[in-house]
Amino acid sequence: MEVTVRGVLPIGETTENVTYFILDTAKSAIVGQIVLPKAVKRSLAVALTVKVPSTAGSFAIGAFDDGGNFQAASFLRVETPAVERPDGAVGPSGR
Repeated sequence: MEVTVRGVLPIGETTENVTYFILDTAKSAIVGQIVLPKAVKRSLAVALTVKVPSTAGSFAIGAFDDGGNFQAASFLRVETPAVERPDGAVGPSGR
């Protein structure tokens, strides 16, 4: 399954890159990661597609602090694909 990470990066001095982890919150398991600048000089929206296991459920995205605690990134979100409706013949029309 593919999910989309969207958000607007923080504005500031670009000093380093940060690895953000996509967490399956139901299983407390890391299912993906992306690397983004810690900050940018002007407003920059991002939209990145990431493959995750199809068995993954709800997601959070963030980084781990120096103590190893997961800190959710308030400026990023993980979007799952909408369930597609079937098209074509779907059964009797009731006529």
